[in-house]
Amino acid sequence: MLGRKGLILGAGVIVFLGLAALTDVIMSRNEAPAEPGKAQALDQGWSKELREKFYFTSQGSQLMPYAMLRALEQPLSDKPFLDPAHVAEIGFLPADGPSALNPDGLPIGFVKDPRPATGALGPMVGLTCAACHTADIEANNGALIRIDGGASQGDYQLLMARLSKALDITLADPAKFQRFAARLVAMDPKTVRPALEALATEIRRLEAASWTPVPYGRGRLDAFGHILNAVAATAINEPANYRIPDAPVSYPFLWTTPWQRYVQWNGVAGNPLGRNLGEVLGVFGHADFANGNLAAASSTALGENLVALEAWVSGLKPPPWPEKVLGKVDAAKAKRGAELFKANCAGCHGGPDYRLTPAAETEGGRQWLAVSMVDVNTVKTDPKMAMNFITRYAKPGPFALPPTAPRLPDGQVLAGSLLLAAVSTITENDLRARGITGDARKAAYGWRFAPGSTTPQSGWLLPPSYKAGPLAGVWATGPFLHNGSVPTIYDLLSPEEERPAVFYVGSKRFDAEKLGFVSSYDSIPEAERVRVSRFDTSLPGNSNRGHAFPTGAKLPPEDRTAIIEYLKVLEGPDVRH
Repeated sequence: MLGRKGLILGAGVIVFLGLAALTDVIMSRNEAPAEPGKAQALDQGWSKELREKFYFTSQGSQLMPYAMLRALEQPLSDKPFLDPAHVAEIGFLPADGPSALNPDGLPIGFVKDPRPATGALGPMVGLTCAACHTADIEANNGALIRIDGGASQGDYQLLMARLSKALDITLADPAKFQRFAARLVAMDPKTVRPALEALATEIRRLEAASWTPVPYGRGRLDAFGHILNAVAATAINEPANYRIPDAPVSYPFLWTTPWQRYVQWNGVAGNPLGRNLGEVLGVFGHADFANGNLAAASSTALGENLVALEAWVSGLKPPPWPEKVLGKVDAAKAKRGAELFKANCAGCHGGPDYRLTPAAETEGGRQWLAVSMVDVNTVKTDPKMAMNFITRYAKPGPFALPPTAPRLPDGQVLAGSLLLAAVSTITENDLRARGITGDARKAAYGWRFAPGSTTPQSGWLLPPSYKAGPLAGVWATGPFLHNGSVPTIYDLLSPEEERPAVFYVGSKRFDAEKLGFVSSYDSIPEAERVRVSRFDTSLPGNSNRGHAFPTGAKLPPEDRTAIIEYLKVLEGPDVRH
């Protein structure tokens, strides 16, 4: 077996796996067969029960009343909006069926709020991490493979458009409205239409707020654009702070993220609690800044659940390559690929042995994975996401930022600084309200504190950069680059001019040779084409240029395929609690 060495990291042990004996790694993977018609779960360190908790634990997102979503029909059909085929058409994953945590069989990542209802409409429903961070891939034989923590193909803008249209048509079509109202047995019939009109108005607002000149398509979202609008424009009632959320990125994979020093594509998240609270506010969470009384500021986010979700993800392992389904790995080629990876990729992305942050940086000598932040002028990938964040200014509303904070002549501050202040205020108020202080408070923040400090560590800001994180399991996470502009790893390792200028996103069919999803229109069966979106790399924010390494040279095809073979078996840090 492989040689190993261990290090204590925070509350866990991180074990590094060497490059030797790749054949042993390949042959030792345990591939449990899936039930007929269901996705096969790989050994990623989660039990079936823990997967269910991740899929269906609320984080405090509140999109609409639960009863109304269950009663709603599709826009142009009398079938339920939540019909599995319709859910799949929008790019999200239907559940395998009802379960203890999901008795009504909601799609994966769609969750009923657990708090008691305050009105006749009952509890709310929203999204949780799993909606955007769970994926299925399809082998040539039709078998489905579940990738927990992977990149969803959900189309956020299509979801909002379908919801808005379904609500409007329900209001306009008497027969449709009558069926809808009849399903809401707990409501006074006289109150159904006013409640539906109010909901339709709010969903129209959310749909309008998600409009962009270039549609996101499958598997992308401008998360920071939506988060900043939710906080800087909506929550503090400063409409002038609104900006078009036009820098979509691929949903990043989650394994190893709790152990990384910087998180998010631009690295601006320095601690997990603030990161996850911001994420909730970007997907239908609600903040209330109490008319400027910041001591009373709060949000719908469930802080205790956010800490639990982070703890579960901290034990999530990269997906192992499933040989029995996707084909055997060429061990000799993988061994050569390991050498090429070390020479050409590990300098930024790391790999066995993984680099750690200095023990002196963090309280208690805790160490994290030392991810590289690569200047956009060096990596030369599309800069829009990074630049949108660092160049956006906003009116501060009720927040008094330090005098040293950058300001425009009219008093506007960096929107990122405003977001940090807002998230910190809500987080600290929530911890205080729940009586969490001292070491328990530091644990909630993931122990991200410099020695002697009571302020959580900050994320990355300048120069504008993109994160080059660990690549274990990356084979299952296409398309590639932060904006999803390159369909396969083979294309990414190819010269820029050889990368596809146009391709299609949304097929689950996996290309085991190039590592990515089938993406040419002609190769996608006609029945599946309704689920794909066209990706044009010439449009703003969609550039597929950059990441042209090694600098000044081109990898020949045989080197690209060798690296691909190695990426199938690249071991990640094995975190044990």
